[in-house]
Amino acid sequence: MPAPERLAAVATVLCLYPRRQRDVLAGWLASVSAQRCIGEGVGAAGEAIVFRDARGRACWRLHLLPDSDFLAWDLAVVGLPAAEAQRSRGRLARALRGWRGGGWNARTLRLQLASDPTGRRILVADASEPSALGLEHARRIAAAEGATLRTGPDTCCCMARRAASDVSNAPAPASR
Repeated sequence: MPAPERLAAVATVLCLYPRRQRDVLAGWLASVSAQRCIGEGVGAAGEAIVFRDARGRACWRLHLLPDSDFLAWDLAVVGLPAAEAQRSRGRLARALRGWRGGGWNARTLRLQLASDPTGRRILVADASEPSALGLEHARRIAAAEGATLRTGPDTCCCMARRAASDVSNAPAPASR
């Protein structure tokens, strides 16, 4: 799994999440594994990370956009198993469309790192307005996946409380 610090460094991404979930980061919390998908079959930007829950279902998906930090993306996906684009495209599309809950939403997000009151590092996200090129890529990806692209300043400021133990089992720093 990519560490929260690595995902936050990527900054702007397109996130696909189930419509039944109010919090765009709920899939991050439910995920137990991730896979890197590369190629034409992944959408306009050509690269994505698919997160899967304990039952092996796709529960969250991040897409690289022209507004993303490409070097940080490379660090975030290092070590993730890769899927063949053509074969995975059909399987992932079926998983995205077929999961109970009425389909998928897509939203451009700016991922960031924060600390909760106990000092644990958590991933947070705010709605992001990408560049015109980034928005065009987001529209193409959402259309290809049958997802509804949500835009505008509403929603977000979402927090994921995945413990820093994903990165390190070190205890939280003491207050000064």
